[in-house]
Amino acid sequence: MSGLKLGDYEAADSHFKRARGIMFRRSLGKPMLFVFPVKGTLSNAIHSFFCLVRFDAVFLDEKKQVVDVRERIMPFLPLIVPRKPAKYLIEAPAGWARKKKVAVGDTITF
Repeated sequence: MSGLKLGDYEAADSHFKRARGIMFRRSLGKPMLFVFPVKGTLSNAIHSFFCLVRFDAVFLDEKKQVVDVRERIMPFLPLIVPRKPAKYLIEAPAGWARKKKVAVGDTITF
């Protein structure tokens, strides 16, 4: 697959929403899209403290190409760093990336 449309998603479009992410949620209905202020690796690392459910994390560069896919992330991991610099992040229900056949190099539009 090279092109995928994200479809319905929740935007993490404020500092508060990016900071909170999916923490304290008991389920994820639809993916959450994060737009980071700058492209980076460590600066755009995430954690799963206080995330009560497993989730998939898909990191994308400024061209919306997938640079890293992490599936079924466990709760309470201290640091998840994208393997390559990312500008966007999709946090989705566990199994979403596999179901959509998301792979590094794919382009996701939103």
